[in-house]
Amino acid sequence: MQTNSIETQERVAMKCPVCKSPELHATDLEAGLTFFNCPECGGNWVRGVAYWKWLEHHGPNLPERWDQDSGLSLAEPGIHIDCPECRFRMVKYLVGHGFSFTIDHCEGCKGVWLDRNEWEALKERNLHDDLNSMFTSFWQDGAQKEARKKRLEQIYVSRFGPDDYAEIERVRAWLATRSNKLDLLAYLTDKDPFDV
Repeated sequence: MQTNSIETQERVAMKCPVCKSPELHATDLEAGLTFFNCPECGGNWVRGVAYWKWLEHHGPNLPERWDQDSGLSLAEPGIHIDCPECRFRMVKYLVGHGFSFTIDHCEGCKGVWLDRNEWEALKERNLHDDLNSMFTSFWQDGAQKEARKKRLEQIYVSRFGPDDYAEIERVRAWLATRSNKLDLLAYLTDKDPFDV
C-alpha cells in the first residue's frame, strides 16, 4: 500500500527550525487550519496546502484594519532557517503594512514559518488571509518602500531632533497645499529676501 507524502510527513517528527531540537506539535490555532507549534519558542509551522484549503473555506478576503495597535510581543530571531518539512532554506519576506517583522516561506513545499505571536498580530489586522499575497513582488515592493521610508525617517529624526523634525514635516505638508510653493521655498532659502 502506498501512502501519500503528507501522511508520511505527519508520522515523521518535524523539528523546530529555530530551536532545532523540540518536536513540533499539531494544534488547531484556527478552525480548519492545523499549525505545528514549537513549545519552546512559540513559533508555528503551517503547511502550504493546508493554508490554501483553509483559504478556500474561509470566505471572502477580509478588509485590512489599520486602527489595530497590537500589544503583542513578537519574537523576530532574524536568522535564516531551513524548512522543517523538506529542509530547503526558507526565504524571508517583509510583511510591511505597519509591521516590521518578516515571515519565512519555503519555496519547496510552500509552507510558512511564523514566529511567536505573528499569526495573532496578522489576524488582528485581517492580514492573516493574505499570506500568499505577501510573497508577490507587488507586495514586497510596497513593503520595501515602507521600510526605506521608516529608515530615512529615523535618520532625519536623529539629524534634526524629534521636535524640529515634527515641525519641518508640518511645514512640508502645508507647503504641499500651496499653489505658490516654489516662491515660498525661494523666500525661505534666500539668505536675505529683503536685500534687493
